[in-house]
Amino acid sequence: MKAIAVYEALPANNPNCFVDVELDTPVPTGRDVLVRIDAISINPVDSKERLDIEGRLDQPLILGWDTCGEVISVGEGVQNFKPGDMVISAGDITRQGCYAEFQLLDERIVGHKPEGLSNEEAATLPLTTLVAWESLFDRLEIPNDKDITPALLIIGAAGGLGSMAIQFARQFSTCTIIATASRPETQEWCAKLGAHHVIDHSGDLQEQLKTIGYETVPYILNCSNNAPYWEMMSKMVSPEGAICLVASTKAKLDLDLYMAKSVRINYELMFTRSLFGTEKMSLQGDLLTRLSTMISDGTIRHVMTENFGPMTTDSLAKAHAHIEKGRMLGKLALSGIRKN
Repeated sequence: MKAIAVYEALPANNPNCFVDVELDTPVPTGRDVLVRIDAISINPVDSKERLDIEGRLDQPLILGWDTCGEVISVGEGVQNFKPGDMVISAGDITRQGCYAEFQLLDERIVGHKPEGLSNEEAATLPLTTLVAWESLFDRLEIPNDKDITPALLIIGAAGGLGSMAIQFARQFSTCTIIATASRPETQEWCAKLGAHHVIDHSGDLQEQLKTIGYETVPYILNCSNNAPYWEMMSKMVSPEGAICLVASTKAKLDLDLYMAKSVRINYELMFTRSLFGTEKMSLQGDLLTRLSTMISDGTIRHVMTENFGPMTTDSLAKAHAHIEKGRMLGKLALSGIRKN
C-alpha cells in the first residue's frame, strides 16, 4: 500500500519532511478492522509526534489519528462492523496512523460515519469529539442539573477541541460557557457554536471575567499551552474547582499555587484508553457511533473549515505548517491518497 512517512524531525517546509513509501497492506485479526482511508484530519498531536523524533528512524513512521473510510475486511473477533461499512476513528498512537491507503483499527475505538457528511467533514470529528467529551464529563465531571448554572471557561476555544467542547457543554450541560478567542472571526465562531460569552485571551482574562460578573469559575478547560496560563488559572478557578489540561508541559509548574483552593487538576489524553486497553476503551467507539445521531438531528455540527485536497507529501507539509501557526479556526481535512 502507499503511505506517507516521516523519518526525522524536519521543519514542515523542508522538502524531505514527508516521504512516499510502499508498505505491506496489513491483515486484520482478532478485533481489528482494515479501513481504506478516504479522508483524514490533522491535529496538533500529528505535529508534536513528528517534532519529537530523536535522530533518524530506521523504520518509517506513519502519523495521523483522524480517519474516515470504508471497512475492507475484519478480524475473526469483530462483532460490530462488516466490509462496506463507512466508519470514523481517532486511532491508537501506538500503531501506524492514517497517512496511508489503509489502516488497522481496533473496533472498540471505531464508530459509524455520520450520515449526510462528506468524508472530509466526518474525518474532522473523531479525535476532538473524544477529547472534548472526556475532558468535560469524565475529567471535569461537568454536571447537567437544571437547578445550577456553573461557569465553564474554555481557553483557546476556536480550534477543533474548543469548537466541540463548546457544543457539548451547551447541549449536554447547564453551564454558562465562557470561551476565549483573540480575533474577530474566531470570537464570532465561538459565539455561533453556543458560547454565552467570548473574551480575549490576548488581554487580561481575570479582569474580563469580572466585567461579565465572575470573580472565579468552578471549571476550566485549557485547550492551549499550560505555562502561559498557569498562574492566571490559579487566580481564576474557584475554591474546590477543577481544571482539565490537554497539552503536555515540559516546564516545571508550581502545583502549590492551587493548594489553598484544593483545586482538582486533571490531564486528558484521548489515547489513554487504547494505550492501556482499559475497561472503558469501548466507550470511545460507542460515543463515535452516538455522534451520528447528534449530527443527524442537528444537536452537533461538524467543524471543518478548510480542505487541503488529496494527501501528498506537499499537502501534508502545508497542513502541518498551518497547524503549527497556532491560529486554527475549526479543523482542516484532506482526502485520501490518489492511486496512479
